[in-house]
Amino acid sequence: MSENRDDKIEDVLVDSELAKKLVPNKFKFTSQQGRARRQKLLMGAKKLSETQSINDITLAAVCEEAGIPRASAYHFFPNIEAIFLALRFLNAIEILEILTTVEIVDYDRWQGYLTALIDRCVHIFHEDETKAKLIYGTNTPDFEGDSFGEDMDHQVVELVYKRLAERYEVPKFEDIQDVLLVTYSIINAIFTVSYRRHESITEKYLQEANTASIAYLRCYLPEKLPRKNR
Repeated sequence: MSENRDDKIEDVLVDSELAKKLVPNKFKFTSQQGRARRQKLLMGAKKLSETQSINDITLAAVCEEAGIPRASAYHFFPNIEAIFLALRFLNAIEILEILTTVEIVDYDRWQGYLTALIDRCVHIFHEDETKAKLIYGTNTPDFEGDSFGEDMDHQVVELVYKRLAERYEVPKFEDIQDVLLVTYSIINAIFTVSYRRHESITEKYLQEANTASIAYLRCYLPEKLPRKNR
């Protein structure tokens, strides 16, 4: 990874509340060597997850892959779960950033924008299968007892609402927030079924996610939302 990418990862971990759970030491004043070692541990875990079940990967294996002494690894992550939580965190941030590049002006109707978002997610998962594995695979670390997962869900919902509101006259956010959250949950549930059956988000389940999410939203949104006057 580039130095800029390394800095970005460092900044994201530093600024997050999740960092307090992931590591016993503060990130702020880590030496350059320490930053490099943390990055090697994350990339070592990612590489191992490409060919192994996450539940089978040990901290010792990650240290060996990364070339980092196990005693040193504890300065950055207290256990293997923390490493995979950090990867999930970084993946979620990256996915959200990519979704922001889907512009609603490219689509005439809200249905087109929604399916474009779902398609983009699947494309991300196909490009990097470890992302889907960390989210939908069984026995993978979860953000239990932490608000991060819920915060990310709300950020996705806020993005969708913001884009819809840019182009259409939509219900007030307080009225539609739960509807969009349920829509997001429906998509994730279908992706989970697909991944646990096929270790991939297949074309069939992609279409199921499109159909189910649009059908649900049609209960609350008109087929054609009124366009905003420009």
